[in-house]
Amino acid sequence: MNKLVDTIAAIASGHINQAISIIRIVGPDALDIIKKIFTGKIGPNKTIQYGFIKDKDQKIDEVLVSFFIGSDNFVGEDTVEINSHGGIVVTQKILDLVLSHGARLATKGEFTRRSYLNGKISLIKAEAINSLINAKTSKQHRIAINSFDLEREKKIQDFLNSLEYLIGLCEINIDYPEYDDVPILENKKFIEKIDELVEQLNKITKHSEANKIFVSQLNVAIVGEPNAGKSSLINAMLNEDKSIVTNIPGTTRDVVEAEIVFNDLVLKFKDTAGIRESNDEIEKIGIDKSWKQIETSDIIIHVIDSTKGISGFDQKIIEKSKDKKYIQLWNKSDLIDKKEKDKLYISSLNKDISSLENCLSNLFIFDEIESSTLVFNPRQNYCLKKSLLYLESVQKSIKEFNHTYDVLIVDLHLAWESLKEILGNVDKEDLLDSIFKNFCLGK
Repeated sequence: MNKLVDTIAAIASGHINQAISIIRIVGPDALDIIKKIFTGKIGPNKTIQYGFIKDKDQKIDEVLVSFFIGSDNFVGEDTVEINSHGGIVVTQKILDLVLSHGARLATKGEFTRRSYLNGKISLIKAEAINSLINAKTSKQHRIAINSFDLEREKKIQDFLNSLEYLIGLCEINIDYPEYDDVPILENKKFIEKIDELVEQLNKITKHSEANKIFVSQLNVAIVGEPNAGKSSLINAMLNEDKSIVTNIPGTTRDVVEAEIVFNDLVLKFKDTAGIRESNDEIEKIGIDKSWKQIETSDIIIHVIDSTKGISGFDQKIIEKSKDKKYIQLWNKSDLIDKKEKDKLYISSLNKDISSLENCLSNLFIFDEIESSTLVFNPRQNYCLKKSLLYLESVQKSIKEFNHTYDVLIVDLHLAWESLKEILGNVDKEDLLDSIFKNFCLGK
């Protein structure tokens, strides 16, 4: 089955009870399908028509239908959008009726994917649309909306043009070695161009890396011994009873997750099992997961019982966390008389956690994102860093090893291909599958 000639349909407004729902139909049979189920006028292009959706003689709903005929629309194909009343039942009935007349259910992100494949939007804009929909903070929104302009595509295209020029120089020297009017290794302009590209890519990748904390969520592991107050802490952060709190050691046996937005950062807190010696097989599995969270999380919050002090297991946690962003909290401050100046004290049970909130606010140093700032998402930045590595290899080949042109051109081609992946102009179906699987159904 050729996916590009299928007629596809999905609920584009979310499968929830709401005032209005939108059922989108796209493809060569979109108009034929709507003719069979709609009592109102068909078309013309860019009009809205009133009528009823009917299954044979049975009315399903009173609707408005929008027509986008031809390629002058978002997807670039015949598109029909049924604006129905927003009940889940009625919306699903209309979708089922559309599917029964020959359309198939669209996959996640397939409308946007078709828009990209039809040349209506770039891959960068497609990803920006998804980021905008899923933005949870004002900074995520700003980064996403900034990606709607053409500045990123232009910057990547400038890099590609420069690489194509350098590749051309190499090919001339390989194919026509008798000509000595383009001596690459002695050509100062060639080396300067490589140095300039490396410098620019370095700056962009470092900036994007520094600001990725605003693009992605950060995993925060709350660790410590049993009864140190880890579960009370996550409950205090959320202001709800997410984790079970008891005086019985080993109450938490699995990782309990909760997401919050804090100072424009999306933090996923993970309450873990208390770390201690245990003969309970289930608890031991939970403890193993706690150690794993220390390895994989971006931030470690180590909760220590102020009434007991640092134990042997606390020392092991400190050692395991040495290469991480690490916060040491001394809990149960309400139960001690004397506090030391260099320690962060909290009382999670009393929801006195201001010292932790202040510490989290100061934990990251980042560049302010202005409207003109280029911030690439993690996938795009990975491609930029790959290209940078290949260009640094070219630098080394020229300056240290005096390599021949046929060696240089290999890394230049790889640098070029890495940048092409950002725009999506490569024949990689799995790349598109990976990107669009993260979209919501109906987009």
